[in-house]
Amino acid sequence: MAVGRPQSVPRRAATPGQVQTVITNQNQWDEMLQKNGIVVIDVYQAWCGPCKAVLNLFRKLRNEFSEDNVLHFAVAEADSIESLKPFRNSCEPVFLFSVHGKILAIVKGVNAPLITKTVTELVQEERDIAAGEKERTEAEELVFHEDSSEGSEGAVEEEVLTYSVGIIKPDDVLAGRIEEIKKKIKDAGFDIKAAEERMLTEEQIRVFYAQNKEQPDFEAFVRFMMSGPCHVLIITKKEPTAAIPQWIDLRKKSESGEPEQPVKLPGLTETESLVNLCDVQDSVEDASRQLAFFFPNFNVNKAEQVEKTLAIIRPSLLKERRESIMQRIKDDGFKIAMQKEIILSEEQVRTFYKEHVDQDYFPVLLEQMTSGPTLVLALTRENAVSHWRDLLGPKTLEEARENPESLRAQYAIENVPINQLHGSSSHIDAQKELEFFFPEEQTFALIKPDAAKNHKDEIMKKVKEAGFSISKVKEQALTREMAAQFYKDHEGKPFFEQLVNCMTEGPSVIMVLSKENAVEEWRQLMGPTDPEEAKKTSPESIRAQFAHDILSNAVHGSSNIEHALKSIKFAFGELDAD
Repeated sequence: MAVGRPQSVPRRAATPGQVQTVITNQNQWDEMLQKNGIVVIDVYQAWCGPCKAVLNLFRKLRNEFSEDNVLHFAVAEADSIESLKPFRNSCEPVFLFSVHGKILAIVKGVNAPLITKTVTELVQEERDIAAGEKERTEAEELVFHEDSSEGSEGAVEEEVLTYSVGIIKPDDVLAGRIEEIKKKIKDAGFDIKAAEERMLTEEQIRVFYAQNKEQPDFEAFVRFMMSGPCHVLIITKKEPTAAIPQWIDLRKKSESGEPEQPVKLPGLTETESLVNLCDVQDSVEDASRQLAFFFPNFNVNKAEQVEKTLAIIRPSLLKERRESIMQRIKDDGFKIAMQKEIILSEEQVRTFYKEHVDQDYFPVLLEQMTSGPTLVLALTRENAVSHWRDLLGPKTLEEARENPESLRAQYAIENVPINQLHGSSSHIDAQKELEFFFPEEQTFALIKPDAAKNHKDEIMKKVKEAGFSISKVKEQALTREMAAQFYKDHEGKPFFEQLVNCMTEGPSVIMVLSKENAVEEWRQLMGPTDPEEAKKTSPESIRAQFAHDILSNAVHGSSNIEHALKSIKFAFGELDAD
């Protein structure tokens, strides 16, 4: 069944300010297909409604491509639209991509990266056509057939890797039971693809636990879930049907309403079952939506391959051909997750290359590595470790020159007898080497009262998107003594009293953030102290987007490691200024 554009049907205008045009019948569908440009259509069934998990993604894409004026969004109810009849029995979200009235692409499931990729490619093609760089070709429209039950008997179900979101609740997080629970999950035959500690917003809790909203103690439960950090997991298992069916089996009751005997899984105590330790969605649809809701950048198609590896550009090459090698790295599909330009000491070189100190070439290596700034990079992409090693080629220059396409051959420096590029040899080496140059730090962070009241959720979202783990968090109104302690470096300055007043006018969100290079990364995310300066130099920073003025500038952070440790101890270990 084709779902393309009919002839001579009037166009339906979208509601001003609305992200998606609402389509509930065949006539409206026909009208929508008259719209020029690209339309991304969320096809849903009436009983479950449109996919709310993608709204933020669609807003982002609309803003990103707003100047092109070719991208539009719609929601379409399959139950009442004849053209969408093939999708009425599907329990997973489906997104169709209409280009000038023809359905040219489809994405099944809430796969944010694939949706983004599809939109980006379609918009770029429209740009090329508009610029005269490409001619519009007659594209073949996708045809969808209704599922037939005939002949399905005896069909072999394909085993697929299914994903679901799980939540370890605040009491277990605060009790330090995360690793114990993770082990029990793995012992039960599941795998954990990602794990993040985060403070859940009220919206996230209500969406995730929507099936419990009629319970009499639901409001108390929401408050409990907001009382401290949770641990959010992406849990996987190979199954032909359902999201995580074992979890469903654990919840089942007998027809009489009496609970069945708990299913015992490996590693569980007599009194515990896995469902009490980690809450997981029951259905494929719920799981798919929650995956996009909690982990919008997670790509299930690449979950197994994305890696991080260490690369070192030695001083001579960095000095002579920095721009060239950096461009080559990007051209080969790597993203630079972290970078650090440093002059290594002899001790650092000897420690990092301790397995090489007895080699004949080590004195030259030591001289080279301490001769000037070295650029250390954390690179990410699919199969990053092996891909970077393959690009580098052989370690010795003699062998590298026999492979002229290798980077070590192309970026050899005349009269320097050692290669100019380093890469981790294995996944284990990559982890060790990354920890050597980018050890995880903790820093102190605070969302000030005005921003905590008006922009808490947006700021917490930016914190998580920047890759920070929230090790500790609480909401607390600072006393004047506490505020004075945090800003004692400003004591005696004309604005000191006003600053203390701003800090004590309501509850603040106080956090310990963990990440490689956390102190500097948090300061960069905050932006310049003056919001006006932040808007000019760091428009994506927190202060540029959420600060009120130079005193109520949204957030506070430590200036160095020593200050961070003192502030953390004061806030979470010694709450009284005395």
